[in-house]
Amino acid sequence: MNRLEIIMDQTIEDIFLERLYRRLPEAAFSLHRETLGNGASGPRMGTAVWPEENSLFVIYTAQRETDIVRSILREMRDAHPNNGIAAFVIPGAEELFENP
Repeated sequence: MNRLEIIMDQTIEDIFLERLYRRLPEAAFSLHRETLGNGASGPRMGTAVWPEENSLFVIYTAQRETDIVRSILREMRDAHPNNGIAAFVIPGAEELFENP
């Protein structure tokens, strides 16, 4: 299982969710809004000087679903080159408890 961490400009969060639900309707994720930080596309601090904020998605997936999410993110980067998107894959995540 992989842990995906996806950080993106909040302005494109809805686009990602729509594409994720369309291609992986059963995807489970955590969404952290108002994520602040500084990256390749500049500061996102939610202030008057740097007003933008990011969203952080955490998704646990098998490799097939990881490949689908990677494809979605590539499409989004091509369509929205001025909006920041960063993504990381951490392989080997193990669930502590089995789902009932």
